[in-house]
Amino acid sequence: MNEYPVSQTFKVLDGHDLYRSENLIVALVVVESQYGRDLRLYRWLKRNDQWKVDLCRMSVKRWKWNEVATKAQEFITKYNIGQSGPSED
Repeated sequence: MNEYPVSQTFKVLDGHDLYRSENLIVALVVVESQYGRDLRLYRWLKRNDQWKVDLCRMSVKRWKWNEVATKAQEFITKYNIGQSGPSED
C-alpha cells in the first residue's frame, strides 16, 4: 500500500490511487479516527517538496468510474463503513 499524507488524527487502513504522479495524488482512502471508519476521497498537490491537501473541484471525465465504484464498494464492505450509524464528515 502507498503511504497517504492524511491528518495525524486519522489512521490509514487502506487506499487506492485513482491517479498518482510526482506532483499529484488522487485517491480513495479508508481512515479510522476516534469517530470510527470512513471512506474519503483525497487530492494532494506537492508544493515545495511537501504534500498539501488540494481542493476537490476538478474534472473527473477521464476517471474509470466502474473501477472507482468497485473499489469503493469493496472498501465499504471490507471495513463495514456506514453500516453502524452516521460517519463523521
